[in-house]
Amino acid sequence: MSRPDDDNAPILLTTRNINGYYTFHLFNNMAFWLPIYALFFLARKLDFSIILYLYAIDTVFQTLLEVPSGVIADRIGRRPVLMLGALAQAAGYLMIAFGGGIPLYVVGMALHGIAMAFVSGADSAFIYDTLAAAGRENEFTQIEGRAYMYNLFAWGAAGLLGGFVAAQSLTAPFVLSAVTSLLAFFVMGTCIEPPRRMIRSSTRQLAAEAIGVVRRNPRVRAIIIFSSILFGLLLVGHKFSQPYLQMTGIDLKLFGVIYFVWLMFAAVSSNYSDRIEKRLGRMVYFLMLPLLAGLPFLYWGWRQSLFGVVVALTHQFVWGSLRPQMAGLINAEVAASVRATALSMAGLGSSLVYVLAALLLGGVADHQGLPAAMSYLGGALIAAGLTAVIPLIRRGHIAAAEKTRLNLPL
Repeated sequence: MSRPDDDNAPILLTTRNINGYYTFHLFNNMAFWLPIYALFFLARKLDFSIILYLYAIDTVFQTLLEVPSGVIADRIGRRPVLMLGALAQAAGYLMIAFGGGIPLYVVGMALHGIAMAFVSGADSAFIYDTLAAAGRENEFTQIEGRAYMYNLFAWGAAGLLGGFVAAQSLTAPFVLSAVTSLLAFFVMGTCIEPPRRMIRSSTRQLAAEAIGVVRRNPRVRAIIIFSSILFGLLLVGHKFSQPYLQMTGIDLKLFGVIYFVWLMFAAVSSNYSDRIEKRLGRMVYFLMLPLLAGLPFLYWGWRQSLFGVVVALTHQFVWGSLRPQMAGLINAEVAASVRATALSMAGLGSSLVYVLAALLLGGVADHQGLPAAMSYLGGALIAAGLTAVIPLIRRGHIAAAEKTRLNLPL
């Protein structure tokens, strides 16, 4: 859809895109398959080594395409890349649901990884450019937090429902997720590509420019490193959560309910992230995140009890509140021409940390036991997180991004 030219263009642009952005996050993240994905593959007579291999395919494709997808979004626009991401995700779910064999499962997981890479970075750049067109950049963290709340709500609610649907058919949750991904595709199609300053450069030049921004701007580099450490290590912790719940003796039927409660807490944290950061102050807020992320894993390693389920709520606070803050800081520091690429670098960093930590801590879990691995994970989150936060909270920095009201194409 083309950009309107009348005097009400900024109002129409922001209203349509903000509402579309919320709805896109809601539909594109309805993970009906969340509580049954391992059961689905086990029912297809796949052993655990093959299942882990399939998950690795997803992560590898997302990692390899994180930055290239951001470059594409900076070249051709955020809206078409987000539409392609939703379409690839729908195709991936259908391939998994009806593939019937390992080769097609590999294709399905690869498509899912591609979809994750295409949406990562381009979504935040889309809404920031939308707000910048109307001079409303200061609302980004609030709106991004609310969008991420819808994201997490979709994960939790759809996962809760998916457990009941799976009782009738293990294929149905993937089909339902494909349908909602297609709805997200059509929702983004009704949005408007936000105006921004376009630079007619090659893909290689755009990538080099984004890398140059990260190298020259210590603020951008600091938030990428900090968020990569916390998100990457928390992803590893997510893989430990189901075995931990089993160790506590919780009935498998309650797993979906627990995940729903966790994700709803993360959703509320995301929605109020901006207010929490302002109330506590940036220094206190960022200093407490590694502690809130790491201490529960230390408890999980020390004792396996029902109280650990409650303690894990602090993980969800970090998970929900950090993304809006991270995206807001990067958007404020990076010009529109390479914004999606820079945001994708943060996603790439998280994926790299996840892969490395999963290899190391997976070995610890195999040889020393899961409690030892969780203890090491908690210690790594606190030590590495507090070290990485120091450059981030230094004073006297002025944001470097352009603050023009409307960045029109050259």
